[in-house]
Amino acid sequence: MLNDLMIPGIPKNLFHLISVNMAGSKATVRVDNQYTFTFPITNGVRQGDALSSVLFDLILEAVLQKVNIIGHIGTKSTQTLTYADYVVRVSRNKNALKDTLVNIESEARKRGLRINENKTKYMEVTRAASNSDHLPCGKYEFEHVKEFNYLGSQLNQTISTNSEIQARILSGNRCYYTYGKLMKSRALNRSSKLKIYKSLMRPIVTYG
Repeated sequence: MLNDLMIPGIPKNLFHLISVNMAGSKATVRVDNQYTFTFPITNGVRQGDALSSVLFDLILEAVLQKVNIIGHIGTKSTQTLTYADYVVRVSRNKNALKDTLVNIESEARKRGLRINENKTKYMEVTRAASNSDHLPCGKYEFEHVKEFNYLGSQLNQTISTNSEIQARILSGNRCYYTYGKLMKSRALNRSSKLKIYKSLMRPIVTYG
């Protein structure tokens, strides 16, 4: 872990400070409004700790640096897109995709991270009809889907924006009906209603 944190330039003394902060962590679990005995946390980080997500992102960055994420899909066969713990691997062909997935899984395993097979999906982007099966990769088999939601956007294998536009419209309509009484109220002037629209409704439709 020390070497991984040194990659983005974190000072060694700050790493030791983090280690001291994490050492000796203990936890207890509440079940039916009763607490279990206290037990030490010997692996990972404290649940809900603000530092936990930062450390996870830094370790994940170290994993991806090992598989070379420099460049773009126009100059190389594969590319990685990441946001927090959401990782998308874009590839021109299945073999290149499998190779990079194997490398990512290997580097992640060294650091105690595991790929969630149930949450990982495979989609083939093509304008033609696609009957692809699930994607086998080492000990994993990733489910083939025709569309999925990524960071609030609806993506599909035909690169059609119709479903995404319809989803945004529906979200906007739901938001409008939620604040319908306020928008129809005579107690609010036009300026106040515009503020509600701009701050609460429009961002939902134009998210991302």
